[in-house]
Amino acid sequence: MREIFNMNLGWKFYYGDIEEQNFNSVHKESFNKPQWLKAGNNGLAMWGYNDSEWKDVNLPHDFVNDYCEFSPEYTPRQGCLVTDKAWYRKSFYLSHEDEGKTIQIEFDGVFRDCTVWFNGHFIGRNLSGYTSFSFDLSDFINYGKENVIAVYVNPTEYEGWWYEGGGIYRDVRLVKTNRLHIPQWGTFIKSNIIKDEKNQKANLTIETTIANQYENQVSFDICTQIIDKDGNLLTELTSNSSAKSNKRIDIVQQTTMNDPQLWSIENPYLYKAITVLKIEGNVVDRYETPFGVRTIKFDSEKGFFLNEKPIKLQGVCCHEDHAGVGTGLPASLHEHRIKRLKDMGCNAYRSSHNHPSPAILEACDRLGMLVIDETRLMSSSEEYKEQLKSLILRDRNHPSIILWSLGNEEMVIQGTFIGVRILKSLQQFVHELDPTRKCTYAMNGEWDKYTDFHEEKGFTLDVKGFNYNLMRNFDSYDHFHQKYPTLPFFGSENASTLTTRGLYKENEEEKALVLSKQGSEVCIWSNDKRKGIVTAYGETYPVWGSTPDETWKLVANRPYVAGAFIWTGFDYRGETFPFEWPSVVARYGIMDLCGFAKDHYYYYQAWWTKEPVLHVFPHWNWEGKEGETIDVRVYSNMDEIELFVNGSSCGRKVMPEHEHVQWEVPYQPGEVVAIGYKDGTALIVKKIETTGKPTKIILTPNRDKIYADHDDVCVVDVKITDEYGRLVPNQDCIVDFTVEGEGKLIGVGNGNPLSHEHDKEPQRKTFHGMCQAIIQSTNNSGIISITAKSKGIESHVLTIQSEVANNPFPILPALEYNQNKLVEVGPRDAADGGI
Repeated sequence: MREIFNMNLGWKFYYGDIEEQNFNSVHKESFNKPQWLKAGNNGLAMWGYNDSEWKDVNLPHDFVNDYCEFSPEYTPRQGCLVTDKAWYRKSFYLSHEDEGKTIQIEFDGVFRDCTVWFNGHFIGRNLSGYTSFSFDLSDFINYGKENVIAVYVNPTEYEGWWYEGGGIYRDVRLVKTNRLHIPQWGTFIKSNIIKDEKNQKANLTIETTIANQYENQVSFDICTQIIDKDGNLLTELTSNSSAKSNKRIDIVQQTTMNDPQLWSIENPYLYKAITVLKIEGNVVDRYETPFGVRTIKFDSEKGFFLNEKPIKLQGVCCHEDHAGVGTGLPASLHEHRIKRLKDMGCNAYRSSHNHPSPAILEACDRLGMLVIDETRLMSSSEEYKEQLKSLILRDRNHPSIILWSLGNEEMVIQGTFIGVRILKSLQQFVHELDPTRKCTYAMNGEWDKYTDFHEEKGFTLDVKGFNYNLMRNFDSYDHFHQKYPTLPFFGSENASTLTTRGLYKENEEEKALVLSKQGSEVCIWSNDKRKGIVTAYGETYPVWGSTPDETWKLVANRPYVAGAFIWTGFDYRGETFPFEWPSVVARYGIMDLCGFAKDHYYYYQAWWTKEPVLHVFPHWNWEGKEGETIDVRVYSNMDEIELFVNGSSCGRKVMPEHEHVQWEVPYQPGEVVAIGYKDGTALIVKKIETTGKPTKIILTPNRDKIYADHDDVCVVDVKITDEYGRLVPNQDCIVDFTVEGEGKLIGVGNGNPLSHEHDKEPQRKTFHGMCQAIIQSTNNSGIISITAKSKGIESHVLTIQSEVANNPFPILPALEYNQNKLVEVGPRDAADGGI
């Protein structure tokens, strides 16, 4: 039977390369690195090698963020973080009972250019830091003895122009199967919806790959059960076949579901296929495949349809980077971020510009978030086709995925003969692997002319993805649709509005500005009185970008535009344009690096949801500016807004559709009140006030219970407030954290794009009154206590519950070599990346 083990715990880590690798190696007297001379000759992957001085870590682990060393000598495109090579080791025991099994190790992602060694043997190499991959260890195992896996990573060469981290930053599993088994990603479930006058049916086609690693031909039975969300058996399919020695065979089964529950944004209903293999009546493998039933369609006149209903794609582009942990996000932190986007009204996620973590797609399936799944680089070479193939095979059962993206902004080739040939080859390749979805490509620059070139050469991309609006030519969508009325398209990357959470005036710490490049303007400050300052007002953007108002108005009232994907959902490290050092974080996010909402979060929430929204800003703490004019703005989906300052009306204004309203108000301490009217009736009221001095710390967890699985996290938002609980936005202070009980602090952050503080220290300075702590569970249930203190301010103690987890994957314990004795160690809590 299939056994899956969690391999995330109990790793040893060495920062840097290792010159002396000849432990117990042949020719070790002559070579420091003799691993390529003989089989099984890599000393770092042998039992008995002394790694006692190596650091204890658990996965996922971004070691670049773990060391968190900033330097102006390193590129701001990667967040000015020092990057080096590194090694990982894990020792574990496999019994004689495992002989005859197929044993594989599965990596969800290692950044990057990693080399894997096992018991001294070279097992394989994986180039891209974003692809998932696996290796068969069966021939190299020491049964009944100690086994060692070593992974060398080299993230010093970048794949992107954003912060990418380094190390084994996604999950790892060890999988034991029978020699006859379903290989990784070996199932594909296709559904076809059929309607008649009385009901609706779904015809399912289930394709299963069977691998036979026996020396003889094997006859077997295959049984597939379809299970609903509540665990009820809906149907069972049984077939019998045989597979030749060391060959693979594909089995196709078909069935019909009556009145299926359709997966949707509002009701993300998931089924499960359980595939069982039997030899002579004995079960030898069991493979589970979650899936959903739904229809998708792109129409050149009416946009995108989900289950035959028109849906405007209200999307964002995202990198995988969060305060405190870098790119090494636990699965529940990925889910927290998707929930934050859902709360904003976002319904679509573009994985820019790389293969996403499987945890993201699983969260999107569960929560109801549409996905554009994007490969890293547009190339039809064997290396990049294999990367694309791994993406398709891994992800094609996810109902959330609506498009495969073949690449992003390949300026060198997108308008050339070579580019056309590559895109044509890739689109055909993807259609063969998955005929149920269409392809897109995110084209920038003069995308209208590039489309002309493609069409002239006889190539049509399934669905056009256009980045931005031809240098702010806001008629470009109309002109394109008039010229190509049969081609569906959407905005694959839009806005790029630059903002800094809570900043409304000059920041004296920031000096280095990139105002122009080679004599051309590169950034637009649409308000001259704040020129050179990236504030929270949402009025700054690169020359190819636009404001939220400009961006969404172009899409909302044009049914033939399927939607737009805003750059970006969250701030991320690197790509610090238009700033250089000391900036280390990009400011394109609708939320900051912690996931704290910026002001224009509420613009999108107002026009992307049906709930009443009224947001007034900025804050009202402007000591020393009495009598000076303050720009007050309101984002809302109400019909009219009336603004009051200290009880006096500043006037009532009509809210233009997909825009905002604003007033110029002389500052006096007190309160600003906004009233939103719908159909002439006051429906919602919001108030901002001049606060008192900071007196309290308020801790707000995203959950009050987490699972005791050594992986689950609670995200704790920290606010500095006055005595009445109002956020104090302009007096920042250092907050110290202490965690006791069955949890540990794994990272801190504050969203400040200038912060060079260490993400792994148990303290953080607030930024405009806020910071964040991330708490992770241990394997034990119980109470976790988090204490936050700051000098001269009342502290706060928060308790959350860690509950017993129903963990489907048991943990494979690590081994340590201690004075020539074998020692089995449990999950590490003290020195595993916790603070």
